[in-house]
Amino acid sequence: MLEEIIHPQYDPAREHAWHLSCWLAPGRQAWCVHDKANGTVVALAGVSGDALPLARQLPERPASVSFTAMPEISTLVPQSSLVPGTELQHLKLVHGTVPTGLLRDEPIGTAGAQCIYLHDETAERKLLDQFPGARSLPLQAILVNHALSHSAEGAVAVLHRTATRLDAVLARGNQLLLSNTFFATTPEDVLYYALFCVKQCSLQPATVQLRVGGTHLSDPEEHLLANYFEKGPVPSTAAGDPMLGGLRPTNAHHWTALIEQFACAS
Repeated sequence: MLEEIIHPQYDPAREHAWHLSCWLAPGRQAWCVHDKANGTVVALAGVSGDALPLARQLPERPASVSFTAMPEISTLVPQSSLVPGTELQHLKLVHGTVPTGLLRDEPIGTAGAQCIYLHDETAERKLLDQFPGARSLPLQAILVNHALSHSAEGAVAVLHRTATRLDAVLARGNQLLLSNTFFATTPEDVLYYALFCVKQCSLQPATVQLRVGGTHLSDPEEHLLANYFEKGPVPSTAAGDPMLGGLRPTNAHHWTALIEQFACAS
């Protein structure tokens, strides 16, 4: 199913005016365009499939391009503890055996950490053929920045749901408390890990704002979470968010990790 929403003033032929963000995952591809001048979204398209939808609507000469490619294997390492050349060792300590591929890292200055990660190289190469200067951004870094940006007034938990994966980030007072990834296939899995993460941070569900999103987040999962969290779940990207610039994409929170790339890349 194709999802498409485009502002009438968006012109893909306009040069160096847009930032293009791409989501590359098996069976789900999407892109969105931000106005570089003010950061608002002017176009978004997603589709079930293995190719970016509406290719003719992609900006012809964007000012910048970013992408997140799944599947992704990642971990956070405090910058003070990271010795150059040991990145792969940290990844293996967390995940055990890891696939071969191009090892990348992304600084998260707001958390004082470095995100070490591997992702799908095939999807990356395909995109780079069209946009050679595209910048890779790990999902974990995007979600950490999102959680920190909403934690000034209290504890916040951000859940991001993909096909068989749940990413959870907890922050409070602009400080990162937890960031982890879990294998999850049922609504009960999502609830269990959400409560587990809150408990690990010595917090109570009633005191945590729960923000949810992701390409595979379902209504049953949201309804189940609502039985245990008083402050949520709320959409991680709400329909009236200023960054959407008046656009009203259906289920905008399903595309939070796509829309939030601009904040990390700019």
